[in-house]
Amino acid sequence: MKMRREVHLFVLLSMHMEWTMGGQVNMALANKHYPEIHLKGIQDLTKLNPIDILGDYLTPSGENVSPECEESGKYYKQQLAEQSPWAMQMFDADPKFPHSGILEGNFIHYPGAFDECLRADAGDFRGKYCLMSLFTAENEHEREFDLLEARQGRMGEGVPEWLFSPGFIKIATCIPSTCTDYDAMFGMNNFLNETAQAIGGNDTNLLTYPMGCQSEVDELPLTSGDLAMIVFLVTMSLLISVSTLLDLYQRFVTKDKFPDRFLRIVQGFSAYHNTRKLFDTKTSSDNLGCINGIRFISMTWVLMGHTFQLYFSGPFLNNILQVFSPEGPLSKPAMAVIWNAMDSVDTFFLIGSILLSYLTLKELDKNGGGIKMWLMFYIHRYLRLTGVYLVIILLHNTLLKYFAYGPQGYSLNYLAKGCQDDWWANILYINNFHGHGDCLGQTWYMAVDMQFFVFSPLIIYSLWKHPKCGLILSGCLMVIATGIPMAFSWADPEKAGFIGDSELIYGKPWGRFQPYLLGLLVGYYLHRTKKQPKLPQNLMLNSLNWLLAAVIALSCIFGIAKYNLVSMKAPSLAETVIYNGFNRLAWSCAVSWVIIACIKKRGGPINEFLSWSCFIPLARISYCMYLTHITVLVWHNGVLRDGISYGTEQITYTVIGNVMITGAVSIVMVLAFEMPILHMEKLTFGLLGVGAMPKAKRYQKQGKSEKVTVN
Repeated sequence: MKMRREVHLFVLLSMHMEWTMGGQVNMALANKHYPEIHLKGIQDLTKLNPIDILGDYLTPSGENVSPECEESGKYYKQQLAEQSPWAMQMFDADPKFPHSGILEGNFIHYPGAFDECLRADAGDFRGKYCLMSLFTAENEHEREFDLLEARQGRMGEGVPEWLFSPGFIKIATCIPSTCTDYDAMFGMNNFLNETAQAIGGNDTNLLTYPMGCQSEVDELPLTSGDLAMIVFLVTMSLLISVSTLLDLYQRFVTKDKFPDRFLRIVQGFSAYHNTRKLFDTKTSSDNLGCINGIRFISMTWVLMGHTFQLYFSGPFLNNILQVFSPEGPLSKPAMAVIWNAMDSVDTFFLIGSILLSYLTLKELDKNGGGIKMWLMFYIHRYLRLTGVYLVIILLHNTLLKYFAYGPQGYSLNYLAKGCQDDWWANILYINNFHGHGDCLGQTWYMAVDMQFFVFSPLIIYSLWKHPKCGLILSGCLMVIATGIPMAFSWADPEKAGFIGDSELIYGKPWGRFQPYLLGLLVGYYLHRTKKQPKLPQNLMLNSLNWLLAAVIALSCIFGIAKYNLVSMKAPSLAETVIYNGFNRLAWSCAVSWVIIACIKKRGGPINEFLSWSCFIPLARISYCMYLTHITVLVWHNGVLRDGISYGTEQITYTVIGNVMITGAVSIVMVLAFEMPILHMEKLTFGLLGVGAMPKAKRYQKQGKSEKVTVN
């Protein structure tokens, strides 16, 4: 039904195409095989000025369109008839139909020519690029819905579900910059109604919705928040620049100019000092080296999954029908690595809790766990995570909108709007319970992790003080954590799917506790066996354990491959309940074996790879990569000008590029904000006498080598 209505658009675009292809009307008239009725229709068209046919399509006019827009539109059509260069640019920037590849789905998006539209200059106005969404309204209530108000709010807030249904059409139009978003919407809707009436129908149910409009004359006023953020950035830049110059001066000019007390303050802000520190691959004896490799690989896996997810909502995809066909690329079993990448986040829960348990138990051995220790336990954790997190939130809240450029640059505005409304929920780590999670939506993980962290001392301390009680408590909690997702899946298997209900399970602590709890137990085991450097296993038993771990991990990923996105197969109730109950636990057990085996010298070449020194700095930037990667992906999709075809090579190249750009952005975030803020924390605690002051580093020549002294 909807596709029949959307044929109206193809009719008007076909008219557009026939004029631009010049001479086709006469060729059609000369073709004796055309039916007589079609010949008469074409003869009627030849009596009209093509601009009269396309006028309302080229520029908004009619009911509800502003007088300024109508006046500019008349001038545009007049100059187009006279073939003025700027008017021809605007017309040429409009999309044409048909594209090639219609049978593979190249009829969903019509991006036009973004840059050509913006370059068009009539003197009194410029070209304005508007990307419109085409959809169908089933009733009068939907027709009267204020779409522009919805767009100015959160993405999808209050907007009917049918607006963002799969397969909705995006079509660009190049109009005078004097026209508003409302003008673009009303003008196109008027044209669709007129077209429907011209071909013998009543008012069409086809409507348009301006997703975003841009022109070169648009100006974004600086708000007080923007100015405050600029002042903060300038202050940080000056602090880092001055500190870097002073550090370089004592490093290369005179090594004894500044006292240690001064260097302790300055070096923590120095970009030179922090860069050396970031890329330093030396490790302590307590370092669990393989976790660095697992952390970065998991981060890359998360980024790959989100790249794939946004591939079908961001870029102008040319072959969407072929992609989602039963024989298309999504039907391949290997694709389960991408569309079933949810276990990558469970790996983060696991390795985070392993480190937390292992290091906290070590600290308990030292001081017994006094009030000061537990107080600093919470304060340090909150400050360490929230410093750079808050800066990134505020950047989204203020300056991100200035990067919203490109055919779909409006997507960044949605991210900015979410942080303007919900930033407070993020820094309180309750964003997985509040609202829509529109502010850095991926940070639901951080909220869940912090909620686990708050209660983790109950388990860690019981394991340290009364190991048997701690193990019994952990066992009971594991049974509960397994039963909850199974119960939800049993109650509503269709909604639960294979990832758990998104509202009730996926982003909630009771749906993610299994890997976290197992990580606490693994950390306890590593602490208890710290004097046992090697697992007491022979080669055969070690090989069997590795084989079992591999089978379990592969089953978690590929066990549901037959229920891929295009198979149209539905799992049984038993399969849904069992998978949601045990998948995360099974995956965590497999990864736990890898970690234990590598640390206990039973990892062989796998440990050599995961403990590779290059993973150390990459693991250090993984936190900022997680915070920024969605923004990078949305920005990349927003600036794409033309349609692309999905293919293995294309998405592989895109993933690699996204990893590189996200990594570069993250290095800047680490050096500019994360490390300086952590240094401020250390200075504050040192001055208050509740922690050690930072150390000063001096570099001294010893022959051809260099000696670094820490004071």
